[in-house]
Amino acid sequence: MTGIRMTHVPYRGTAPALEDLMSGYIQLLFADLGPALPLIKAGKLRALAVTTKQRFPALPDVPPLDEAGVPGFDAAAWQAVAAPAATPGPILDKLNAALNAIVAMDDVHARMADLGMNPLGGRTIAELQAFLPSEIARWGKIVESAGIARSE
Repeated sequence: MTGIRMTHVPYRGTAPALEDLMSGYIQLLFADLGPALPLIKAGKLRALAVTTKQRFPALPDVPPLDEAGVPGFDAAAWQAVAAPAATPGPILDKLNAALNAIVAMDDVHARMADLGMNPLGGRTIAELQAFLPSEIARWGKIVESAGIARSE
């Protein structure tokens, strides 16, 4: 989106990448917030921006890339719980309600935030079923525009 040329350095996990960032071997890193957050809070790393569209609650003074000069940038890691396709609807509804109730618990919500997560919860199965294809289409366009070959 910026036209900046960078060399991608593949790592076998965030921990070794963070070590190389702190030692000066690499100059910047797009890192999962969970492992980076304690280092940022300890002053060992400086967060330049977050990749989400909005500011992140754990780092309220760090702007999103969208605010920091890259309009439209929005890339957030997310997790979802899946079940086999043949799972009956009433069971899915019960699981969804139970998981949403767990995420809504104050201690769970606080712990997830401590781990660098922004727990959303409260989502319906229909919302997730609409979200997944939209993410596949969105990231598919990005992969295609980058000239990355498809794998079947």
